[in-house]
Parts: sequence; C-alpha cells; structure tokens
Amino acid sequence: MVYRLRANWRTSLALMLAIAIAGLGVLALASSSFAAGANRAASDAVVAEAEKLVRQAGQANPVDTKEIHAAMDKLHEALRIDPRNDSAYVDLGFCYGVLRDGDTAIQMYHTATELNPSGSNFIELADVYLRVGDAEDALLAANAGIVKDPSNARLYNAQGMALNDLQRFGEAEEAWEKALKLDPKLRVAQVNIDALNGGSGGRGSIAKHRQPPPPSTTP
Repeated sequence: MVYRLRANWRTSLALMLAIAIAGLGVLALASSSFAAGANRAASDAVVAEAEKLVRQAGQANPVDTKEIHAAMDKLHEALRIDPRNDSAYVDLGFCYGVLRDGDTAIQMYHTATELNPSGSNFIELADVYLRVGDAEDALLAANAGIVKDPSNARLYNAQGMALNDLQRFGEAEEAWEKALKLDPKLRVAQVNIDALNGGSGGRGSIAKHRQPPPPSTTP
C-alpha cells in the first residue's frame, strides 16, 4: 500500500512538472512573438528614416547618390534588427535600381517575395524585370502575383506590359482590360490600350508600368 501511494505521488509530481514545462513553453512562444513584433516595429522605424533619405535624394538633379548610399546603410541597419523585414529589401532593390545595379536590385526584390509573397512585392519584382528588359521573367513574376492576389489591377497591368514586350499583343490587351475592370481609375492601363490600338504597337508606344517614385511602405 505504501509503495502504491509513493508511485501515485511520483506520477502526480511528474504530471505537474509536465504541465509546468508545457506552460513555460507557451510563455516562451508568447515572449518570442512579442519580441519578433517589437523587432519589426523598430526595423520599420529605421526603414521610414531610410525612405526620407531616398526622397531627399530624388529632389536633387541629378539624384544625390550620397543620400542613396546613406539610405542603404539605414536599410541594412533595419535588416540587422529584423532580417525578415521584406520592406527593407524592397527599398534596397529600389536603391540598387537607382544606382543602375539591376542584378542586385532583382536579388533584393526576389528576397522580398520569398519573405512575403504579397501582390505588391510581386509588382515590384515584375517592374524591375521590365526595366532591365527581361519580359519573360516579368511575366512569371506578374503571374505569380496574380495567383496570390487575383484582384490586384496593377498586377494585370504588369502582366500586360510583359506580354506586350513579348509581342503577344492580343493577350496584353486582355490583361489591361482586366486591370481596368478591377480598377477603372487605373489610367495607365487605358493609356496602354489606346497606344496599342493606335497601330504602332511595341514597347515604345506603351506607357511604363511604374515610374520609380521614392519607395513607400504604404500599400
């Protein structure tokens, strides 16, 4: 009888310890999530500082590359705080594009889509491919974005741009019409349709997908 009581006591103690350990695990996960959130907030604040520098650089003519490099230093600082901050990679891609380093810009945008495969990030990736003249990869990026965000008119506009560059003009027009159906205020899509139907065709007559403005974290 004494042995059985001791055995039951040990079982109860083991069960209590298991519950306590499990509770600690939950607390650890909550603490980790809180830390991750705090890191992202701090990282986003540094990204905002970098974007101010980019806007200042863009006000100069020609662009102040010293300010661009200062912004890039800030963006790398943001990534040291939170290595998964896709916004920092998007803005780095923009900066490398301004510095005419297309290959590195593409790498930055790729990393952003890997961390956060959002429609907006795929738009950025498609856009940089269009700017370096890689229509096939631009089309792949636009298509991938549409899978993630099928109601995003700007993705269909990017898809149309890529199709136009590939001389698939009928499909390009369909993509722009889809963009306008989703967002009748997307003027660039209508401009592209008008240019295509003007008879000249080709990229030279088509409005650019996106003039590169200073980057912004807003959707």
